[in-house]
Amino acid sequence: QHEVEVVSVFRYRDRPFFDPGPRVRLRSLVDMRRHSSGFEGGDPEHALPARVFPRGDGRFPQYSPLTDRRIGEDLRTTAADVVIGTRPGLNAHIARQTRRGPARVGQEHLTLATHPARLKLMLRGTYPRLDAVTTVTEADARDYRRLLRLPGVRIEALPNSVPEPDVRPADGTGKWVVAAGRLAPAKRYDVLIRAFARVVAERPDWGLRIYGSGREREKLRLLIGELGLYNHVFLMGPAHPIEAEWAKGAIGAVTSSLESFGMTIVEAMRCGLPVVATDCPHGPGEIIRDGVDGLLAPVGDESAIAGALLRLMNDDALRQRMSRAALAASSRFDPAQVGARYEDLLTALVNRRGGAVHRARGALLGGAYAPAW
Repeated sequence: QHEVEVVSVFRYRDRPFFDPGPRVRLRSLVDMRRHSSGFEGGDPEHALPARVFPRGDGRFPQYSPLTDRRIGEDLRTTAADVVIGTRPGLNAHIARQTRRGPARVGQEHLTLATHPARLKLMLRGTYPRLDAVTTVTEADARDYRRLLRLPGVRIEALPNSVPEPDVRPADGTGKWVVAAGRLAPAKRYDVLIRAFARVVAERPDWGLRIYGSGREREKLRLLIGELGLYNHVFLMGPAHPIEAEWAKGAIGAVTSSLESFGMTIVEAMRCGLPVVATDCPHGPGEIIRDGVDGLLAPVGDESAIAGALLRLMNDDALRQRMSRAALAASSRFDPAQVGARYEDLLTALVNRRGGAVHRARGALLGGAYAPAW
């Protein structure tokens, strides 16, 4: 319903991994394609540390005075009604460099709690100049409201969206537990594998498939061998698209110690799988209704996770009932519904009176809290 332009700071490839479609403009500010005649990665200005992009953001080493200048030039001349940043460092640019007029929105795709102290100080000093901050969970929105002094800034929890999959929902008969995501320490696949060792003792007719790649792969492979689960637990590697693999299963599993949202939970539910998940900060408890469309277990509790899996394996009627409930409940994450919530927010920001006064006050507050980078 709107004109949309995606401005990427860096361009690394000729074609984007995801095609934005013909109606979304895509352009970049710094060409990092080594085969390109316009390659700018060797620019001497790009060898120096950034001054606007904050050091507390983990992406700081990628940025430079060259990116500071290009981003600033773009923000000072944009014709957009709304400008949206997608990580703290870019949100700082938007807060400090956007011309007067557009609504300024900063997105949080991780969590406030996991940011280092230096970055939190930057947020407190800079975010008062924004019009809104969005988080992907209500729990994180509460943290922002409670811990940062952001008078006049709307803080809204707007979840990630997951489209309806282009596959038939799982029929619940395949005796597979399916997990997917980066093979990273925070995902705690070691806990899932140990829990599944307990499951196999009672239900050896079931198997576990784990999709994804990452630095934990070899460690997990050794654990599978150590526990004698090589006929029951399979590291499947990455799969794209993943929907068909979810649909082959009967139960989804997520045993993370921390989630900023829980995208794979929604993906599994949209394919008709009830999910057994750890009740970790911040997302699973906001997605799963425990005992209705999935089951929650304490973080790291192998016995409880195994018990939840066995409860679903041993009760076909319960599993089918939760499958239908998961399919119905997950529709609230459809892009049309999440997009409508974004549109309501952005429309309110564009139409809000006194925005210039708010931002002037934000600039004063930002100056009062501004840290030294």
